[in-house]
Amino acid sequence: MKKVLMTAITNSISEVMETMFFMPVETGPETILNESGIDLNTALACRLNFTGDICGNIDLISPAPLVAELASNFLGESKDELTWEKRFGTLSEMLNMVSGNALKNVKCTLPFKIGIPGMITGTDLNGCAKCTLVETMDSKMAILLSTSMRQ
Repeated sequence: MKKVLMTAITNSISEVMETMFFMPVETGPETILNESGIDLNTALACRLNFTGDICGNIDLISPAPLVAELASNFLGESKDELTWEKRFGTLSEMLNMVSGNALKNVKCTLPFKIGIPGMITGTDLNGCAKCTLVETMDSKMAILLSTSMRQ
């Protein structure tokens, strides 16, 4: 089920990034988060919890310059005018759109319920966990999926 969910997420991120953020992406390799090349001390990250047949969280980790570019494209404002709240809000909304789109496309017996994305820091992340890289022309971000079966 985790593999099916990750496939839905990677398909969803491609759709959302191109449609909403005017940025084509390619799904890169699966790697260990600490070996991804993303500085977890300066990256912006958010987490969304979900429950259903399978429960867990989806983390989205991105370098700050990429978040600024995404927010600028999404909000139609220059990068210099973007507050921290607008940057984080854009990253959170992106995770919300990607997760909602992905989870609705996964066949299940119990409907998924998704939480509200929240900010996390590098210390909240398991650097030894496997993540999937999402590559843009100039940068990359990471998606980390953590799951458990419903009790």
